[in-house]
Amino acid sequence: MPRVSRIGLVFGFGLDYCRDILRGIKGFAESRPDWSFATVAPEPRALEVFRSARVDGLIAHVANRALADAIERLGRPAVNVSGVLPELPFPRVMTDHREAGRLAARHLLDCGLRQFGFVGYPDHAFSIGREEGFREELAGAGFSASALRQRVPWRRDPTGLWSWNEALPLWLASLPRPVGILASHDPQGVQVSEACRQAGLKVPDDVAIVGVDDDDLLCELARPSLSSVALPSERIGREAAALLERLLDGAPPPAEPILLPPLGVVARQSSDILAIPDPEVAAAVRFIRDQGGRPLRVDDVLRAVPASRRGLERRFRKVLRRGIWEEIRRVQVDRGKALLSGTDLPMSEIARRAGFTDGRMLSVVFRQETGQTPTEFRRRHRGPR
Repeated sequence: MPRVSRIGLVFGFGLDYCRDILRGIKGFAESRPDWSFATVAPEPRALEVFRSARVDGLIAHVANRALADAIERLGRPAVNVSGVLPELPFPRVMTDHREAGRLAARHLLDCGLRQFGFVGYPDHAFSIGREEGFREELAGAGFSASALRQRVPWRRDPTGLWSWNEALPLWLASLPRPVGILASHDPQGVQVSEACRQAGLKVPDDVAIVGVDDDDLLCELARPSLSSVALPSERIGREAAALLERLLDGAPPPAEPILLPPLGVVARQSSDILAIPDPEVAAAVRFIRDQGGRPLRVDDVLRAVPASRRGLERRFRKVLRRGIWEEIRRVQVDRGKALLSGTDLPMSEIARRAGFTDGRMLSVVFRQETGQTPTEFRRRHRGPR
């Protein structure tokens, strides 16, 4: 009879991010009948159970140093899936936070916004990385961002990062409008949305907001619903479990964190704005985005928005820095990315829903735009199953 591997799971359940990681761990363990789980709260005292009951390794969401010290004292292999503290002695599997910030910036730029802000934390690694990526992408387009960084005390409940303060509404009132804001995660995005309501600022007309995590409960709790960068949480769970298995087999820990790309921006009402001063360009962009799920040609856009092709093309490039056909392809490729990373649909169906005539055309355009085949993109964003 094979020896049972006892795996400790150190997680809270307040965030959808953690629950999805646990789903990924479960999915990996489906083919490991010798794995046995023990789940405890992310508190140092809760880990005492592992001193009397043998545990071979741990996967943990380590968001404070007291918990990190308690895990280290156990002397067992451990994998960290939290992006809060940058310097801990455990191998990590997490999102590429800089890329999450870049995705949010591209989304807000595509909304036609030209003024930006960031709300985050000065001492949380995930927030620092997301702000850096956000600023890098904006700088590449010739823009900058104002920032409000809120220092909060550590709380046991990871959803307790919410805080009411006078600095946020004052900062919001000081920003030029319309403005696009990235909140470092969804709890903060809801907080920004509520602060806008209290200040009489309209979301998204005055302030467009994007969070990170795509926590469906929090995103729908926001008024209006919150756009958010979706993270590969289930894949993080699978990759963390696979890494722990290698560590238990005696493999050395990786020298660098394993970074997984975010899945994309899930657009909801909080960023449903086209801040484009040219009404015909705005109408054309709206038509492309509404109809991007079917094969489109430039002539279709011109029939929907009567204008000369040369004139509209010139104004497109002035406002969006790309042409009409490039915008059609961008929207279709983005739809393809979302379907590839979020569904198990066959390529032919993904091609149809993304507006391509067939799977071959999807493959050709996808490689041109991303440097990857659709299959390579799906494998990278969904990981092993």
